Amino acid sequence: MSNAHSLSLKSLIRRYQFALLLILAAAAGVGGLWANLWQSGYQASLRLNGLLVEAQAVRGDLYRQIRAIDEVRARGPREDYWQRLYRIDEHFYRMRGYAETADEQASIARMEAAYGLILAAMNRVVTNPGSAAAADAPIDQWSTGDFEAAYNALTAEVAAERDRLSERLGLWNRLAPWLAWLPLVFGLALAVWLNRRFVRDFLQPLQRLLDGTGELARGDLSHRLNAQGVTELRRLAETVNGMAAELEANRRALVERERQAALGALVPVIAHNIRNPLAGIRANAQMLDREADTDEVVETGADIIDAADRLERWLDALLAYLHPLKLDRRDHVFDDIVDGAVAALGGRLAAAGLTLDRERGAAARVAVDGPLLEQALHGLLANALEASPPETTLRVATRATDAQVELVIDDAGPGMAVAPDPEARAPLPTTKRRGTGLGIPFAYKVIHGHGGSLDYSAAPDGGTRVCCRLPRETIA
Repeated sequence: MSNAHSLSLKSLIRRYQFALLLILAAAAGVGGLWANLWQSGYQASLRLNGLLVEAQAVRGDLYRQIRAIDEVRARGPREDYWQRLYRIDEHFYRMRGYAETADEQASIARMEAAYGLILAAMNRVVTNPGSAAAADAPIDQWSTGDFEAAYNALTAEVAAERDRLSERLGLWNRLAPWLAWLPLVFGLALAVWLNRRFVRDFLQPLQRLLDGTGELARGDLSHRLNAQGVTELRRLAETVNGMAAELEANRRALVERERQAALGALVPVIAHNIRNPLAGIRANAQMLDREADTDEVVETGADIIDAADRLERWLDALLAYLHPLKLDRRDHVFDDIVDGAVAALGGRLAAAGLTLDRERGAAARVAVDGPLLEQALHGLLANALEASPPETTLRVATRATDAQVELVIDDAGPGMAVAPDPEARAPLPTTKRRGTGLGIPFAYKVIHGHGGSLDYSAAPDGGTRVCCRLPRETIA
């Protein structure tokens, strides 16, 4: 993901919040629209009913007023006559308040005009009671005037508006079940889209980041994380990559410093160990310059060969100790490797007058570099053999558990004068004539390279106990 299209976690969360508000707003909008429509329909229905009731009240009061005109003419105007007229005026006032459309107002105006003519006729009857023609004038105005036509026009307009209102409410009733699902459908679609964005921009990059840091934790400092996802994850990946690069550079520098330190520690040992054989070789060679019999020449030549062989063995061990291990792991039976290391001792056990006590546990397979591990175990067995006095027993036992295999070597020697240090960079001091001091460090290096451990302690019956443990792993 490029920087131009990056999205921060904060922005992603804000989108979720905005989506939630949008869903709530949509639901509230549909509900509000529903409530507003029904409220407006209810109010319109009340208005139309009120207008119709007032129109009917005007018509009823006027009709009763006309029917009572003879009594008014005979007895004269009374209080109820004038009150009825006041009520008619109040009804017209309320009708004008209910009227909203121009057609309604025009119909009310026509009713008022017709009522004015009828009222004038009634007033003439009241003021001129002796006129017989005047008594029929209000009824004529009622029947031949515009009042009934205006009244009928108003009621027809109210009926038409009621029909339109009923049709609008009916349409909403038909659409309402579908509209009610719109916020839910919209919300689900929005949630799916946001979830995909969240997975793509946060969860998946986070998982890749965790996998990458796992590679770094396993020691692969050359691994680099992909800067993907939200801004915070990209910055974190870039920071971790920078730290890994710095750690890799520091590790290379540290390895180089340790190599130089190891070489510096080995220089005095190399000089000492080489100087003594060279001095012997030189002395023996000088002996050959003089007259000597055949036996002396043979003996001197054997001493020179022995010194040269010692130097060669020492240099081979030194090179194996200094160079990094390259393990060729394969499945092996652990006891077979131990038996091979014992067999490499050849006849030295019998020559030294030692008895081998070999104990075997359950057969177990391990994924190791067989030849290299056998060489390391052979060195440990050779040390134990050389430390044991004649007529003693060398015990070699193997055990296996679900998690690891174990080799225990017990010798009957005097014990170690110097406790081995697995972190030591220099060879250990040696008291053996053919020793280089590199056997134990080399064994440490090989066993630790396989993920195992090597421990030294006192044997139960005296001497030294060597315990080698390796993880019980196989190649799938």
